[in-house]
Amino acid sequence: MEGIKKYTHQQREQIVREMIPLIKKKFGKNLVALAAQASFARGDDYYYSDLELNAFLKKKPRSKKRGMSKIRDGILVELTWMTKEDYIKSTKEVTKEWYLAGSDTLVPIINKPFIDKLNKYKVANLKEKCLHQAVIHWHEVQEYTAKVLNAIAQQNRENLPFLVLGMLDSMLISLSLLNQIPYITAAKFITQARSFKHKPERFDDLMDSILKGDCQNLEALEKNIINVFEGFEKIFKKLGCQLYDDNVDPSRPNNKI
Repeated sequence: MEGIKKYTHQQREQIVREMIPLIKKKFGKNLVALAAQASFARGDDYYYSDLELNAFLKKKPRSKKRGMSKIRDGILVELTWMTKEDYIKSTKEVTKEWYLAGSDTLVPIINKPFIDKLNKYKVANLKEKCLHQAVIHWHEVQEYTAKVLNAIAQQNRENLPFLVLGMLDSMLISLSLLNQIPYITAAKFITQARSFKHKPERFDDLMDSILKGDCQNLEALEKNIINVFEGFEKIFKKLGCQLYDDNVDPSRPNNKI
């Protein structure tokens, strides 16, 4: 297997050392700082983990290209470059991808004071922004859940597992936003979700049945999905969010929190 090989943390450190002069050469005086993120930064990288680096620049480069992804001798190496302002806007602030922000604590490689300051950045009005994104994202949960219920009604057993996984993923994103806690890594979505305070009562049961591949008892699955969906609705209502709007006039704005 040429494209995937085992690496140790020390071997990844060697790759970083090899890249530092190359990154300095590419960006020159425009380079402000360099940092590692994700599993390598946390120190829990394992055999097949990738290596993710962030280069921070004074000014945006003229080229629209904002990163590099290369498979180097069986390991994925990713380098992203951006300004501090772009990093805060795209990574620290609450966007539709914020649920993944738990992996974005940076470990400084070049310019530690700069990186330390970024790590201390706090989002203003975090709860309000997360709930706003949760309301926007609820459309996706509704769509996936409807597809699963359709498959159950049609006894579409062959395609049901794929649809159920999509529904679960969309619900996990909702939980992150409702609890204002981003996931640390995709490998821990399920584990983190079990610890969340705001969660439908039957959600763990639904996760367990999906993870065990128990999707063939259609009646039980349908009942569990409906219970969880209604549980989400109760949480939104308790948190003061209005999910639905019967007025379909496109000239009128959507409901807000």
